Amino acid sequence: MSDCEWLSDRMPIVALGQAGWTPDEIRHLNECGSCRREWELVQVASRLGEEAGLSLDPTPIAAAVVRRLESERHGGRLRRRAWSFAALAAAAAVVAALWIGGLENGPSKPSPRGTEVAGRLSIPLPELEGLEPAELDSVLQTMDEPTVNGSTGDDPALGDLNIDELERVLNSWEG
Repeated sequence: MSDCEWLSDRMPIVALGQAGWTPDEIRHLNECGSCRREWELVQVASRLGEEAGLSLDPTPIAAAVVRRLESERHGGRLRRRAWSFAALAAAAAVVAALWIGGLENGPSKPSPRGTEVAGRLSIPLPELEGLEPAELDSVLQTMDEPTVNGSTGDDPALGDLNIDELERVLNSWEG
């Protein structure tokens, strides 16, 4: 680390009065114009805001904050009640829609309209666009495979994977 970098790192600490300059550092500051200008900038910046804090009276500011908190407390109750009412109304609407939809289709019949929509549903998967038909078939078979050995859905350990599965894992890590 050069002397300039060292001084630059120490300037905020010295400006706050938590440390002082060594004789070598003072000599460098006197000889290096760049460091001297940076030190002057740090000194000016450290004095910014000193006068603003002296001119503020904390008593009226504290009173204004307390008034604001009190008004928010009372207004907050009304807002919470309004949001609670809106949430209850939305929940009632959802329950009514499900109940009415359930009566139209019967208890065990799936909605034919839902299967039509699912059949036309198109979800773009850019990861699959560059795959060949055989690779897409492999992905489809992997998705359709039932859980083996009573698996609970947790990822298998790397030692449990065959060579093809390990290769897929490595390819997915590579991007």
